[in-house]
Amino acid sequence: MRDRILIKILMAVALLIVAIPVVASAQVYNRYDYDRTDRRDVRDAIVRLDNSSARLESDLNYGRSRPVLGGLFWVRSGVDTNALADVRDFRQAVRQLRRTSRGGFDLDNSRDEAQMVLDRGAELDRYLRLRTGSTSVDADLAELRSNLHVIADAYGLEMRYY
Repeated sequence: MRDRILIKILMAVALLIVAIPVVASAQVYNRYDYDRTDRRDVRDAIVRLDNSSARLESDLNYGRSRPVLGGLFWVRSGVDTNALADVRDFRQAVRQLRRTSRGGFDLDNSRDEAQMVLDRGAELDRYLRLRTGSTSVDADLAELRSNLHVIADAYGLEMRYY
């Protein structure tokens, strides 16, 4: 009697040892299986690009300020109008990509707009990376680069850094 129970327990354990890896391997979800990225990721990346470029424009518009006389006064340096114009052009390109791609769902008809966003984003990153010295601008640029890589992967394009 004990031998039968022991055999049943050993068979159950052996079945579990074999079944758990099989079930676990069936649960693997490869989110980059559909055209190297999911369309929701592209939609979210486009929205995040628009938001981060708006924050970048705001950060650049604020300009740099520094304390004078022990913090009694704050002196504001000039705003880089060329950088603001570049950010506005980039935001316009992102909005055009959003319209053409129908919010990130029509990747086939918006390849040229995606290339335009990638090119302008790389130019903007190159221009602002060493000029501002602001941590908020650097954080906005890092988020911008990350989202540009998502879009480049989705469209099968490469990021060109000059």
